[in-house]
Amino acid sequence: MVILPLSSDDIIVIAKQVGLDDVAIVAPCRLNEDARFMDDWVSRGLHGQMTYLERNREKRYDPRELVDDCRTMVIGLLTYEHSGHDYHRAVKSKLYDLYGKLAEYHPELLDGKQRIFCDSAPVLERRWAEIAGLGTIAKNHQLVHRTLGSWVHIGELMLPLALAERKADGAIHQLPCSSCSLCEDACPGKALSGEWNATRCVAYVTHKCIVCQQVCPLNNHVI
Repeated sequence: MVILPLSSDDIIVIAKQVGLDDVAIVAPCRLNEDARFMDDWVSRGLHGQMTYLERNREKRYDPRELVDDCRTMVIGLLTYEHSGHDYHRAVKSKLYDLYGKLAEYHPELLDGKQRIFCDSAPVLERRWAEIAGLGTIAKNHQLVHRTLGSWVHIGELMLPLALAERKADGAIHQLPCSSCSLCEDACPGKALSGEWNATRCVAYVTHKCIVCQQVCPLNNHVI
């Protein structure tokens, strides 16, 4: 029996079967505009004590520098509701399940060159999810999915096979909330005025503030 290669649509179907809430596929590239923005943002000290943002910059800007031979990025989303107490483990587990299914169709993936991340490597996760078509980054700097809102965790499966049909252009998308300022007004530390300032963000200090997501109208349909 001949096993045919999977299309992007096939991979999306399988990803949802293993429990991911949504998924998209994109070919990696260097995010030049993001690189310029982040270099300037870090140089002005707006990253606070997150010194890890000062390191591995090229790996952060270009996934191919992070993972040799990366030719496809599968970006998966899992809602807070489905993530349990350890979202890192939950997201990675489902991406490993997806990888196992893909390897049934592409045995060459069993060479072990795939990599799986969830908030655990220098990857611009929200931007890649946006580029892949899973949503848009809002003023509160969260990825907002069209039906899941911003209550999602993001993970990446990086593969050495060229499976992606969507090509990344690196463009920064227009905000869906240009006329709204609810998150900026509600932010306890006023960290969202103009651009995100980590030194004023309560979540940066305590990891317990989600006010900017709670007041976002784009989350109304999922609260």
